[in-house]
Amino acid sequence: MKGRTLDIPTPRAFVPLLGNHRFQGAKGGRGGAKSRFFADLLVEDMISQHTRAACVREVQNSIKDSVYQLICDWIQRLDLGPMFDITRDEIRGPDESLCIFRGMKDQNAESIKSLEGYDIAWFEEAQKCSQRSLDLLRPTIRKPGSELWFTWNPDAKTDPVDLFLRRNTPENAIVIKANYDQNPWFPEELEGERQ
Repeated sequence: MKGRTLDIPTPRAFVPLLGNHRFQGAKGGRGGAKSRFFADLLVEDMISQHTRAACVREVQNSIKDSVYQLICDWIQRLDLGPMFDITRDEIRGPDESLCIFRGMKDQNAESIKSLEGYDIAWFEEAQKCSQRSLDLLRPTIRKPGSELWFTWNPDAKTDPVDLFLRRNTPENAIVIKANYDQNPWFPEELEGERQ
């Protein structure tokens, strides 16, 4: 979708997600770098051109329940802090880029309309996504060239995200599997836990 501008190593498993796909999914176990990849991609998009992104979860009681801190950490690691205005509730970037955070369970047909002009919706922990939330979100993110990103640790083959992206895969969708063994940055602490 966007012109990528940072030179950040991408694990091989994620390379297929660098193309232009309306629906992008990364499923797999913990430690697979799924969230890290999409946080990096989002930061790249926000600095390369005007990008409006909504990071959503099924339930978000506070900003602490979102990927907010992960994105802030990436901005700092990449030494891009001066380019961003990070507030308690949102992240603003160059060229009026904006990233907001929402819980889908609290949305309804009226409130979700505010996301209509957004370029990206990233559904983190999408295994918890209800069919209702998926049905609300998909037609709302409709700007030309917009993308819907899904990251999840599969719970059941009957999860709506799994049914949508793996069983009834729509056109212009790509889903990759990313587990710890595809993550070149898999931390020693998680390796100890895994064993």
